Amino acid sequence: MTEYPEFAEIDGELYKINTDYKYALVCFRIINDPSISDIERAIAIVSVLFGREDKDGNVIGIPRNLEKALQKASFFLSCGKEKDNIKNVKKDMDFEYDKEFIYASFISDYKIDLETENMHFWKFCSLISGLTENSILNRVRDLRNTNLSDYKDPKTKSKMQEAMQRVALPEESNYDKEDIEALNEFNRLLGDDDNK
Repeated sequence: MTEYPEFAEIDGELYKINTDYKYALVCFRIINDPSISDIERAIAIVSVLFGREDKDGNVIGIPRNLEKALQKASFFLSCGKEKDNIKNVKKDMDFEYDKEFIYASFISDYKIDLETENMHFWKFCSLISGLTENSILNRVRDLRNTNLSDYKDPKTKSKMQEAMQRVALPEESNYDKEDIEALNEFNRLLGDDDNK
């Protein structure tokens, strides 16, 4: 059985990570939200992954060293993979946009109801990687990766192109140039995990 991290060591102290996949998905929504500043984004991610609520609803237990906490968050959210190994991979899935496909695929392949299941984020990602080729998510991902030049018949090619457009991921065109630059800069900061 694979051991998944439950704690992060920051400046000699152990901090409990909120490891359930739902917390990680909130972090990805924060990362992709162009309406907040980089510092707000960093604080929000660290608060979601390491924070706890006290009896008055205040978030407590956040590491003081925001930079190192963000490095640990990056390591956790990338499932321990080096950034260089994942940044050149074509994006064919989005946790938020594909949540219905993910939900349906977990029900059909694993009989797991994600609405009621608590699951470590790394296990969640491993199970996504292990979905069968017949799962709706993998069929959609295959369609997104289809090479239209493989189709010579114009009618078939046109049908494939229409199908690809129906399942295409939303583009960053919703963001203006400044938003994209800010997100890219934040992702560079998030990827700076030399001091794990």
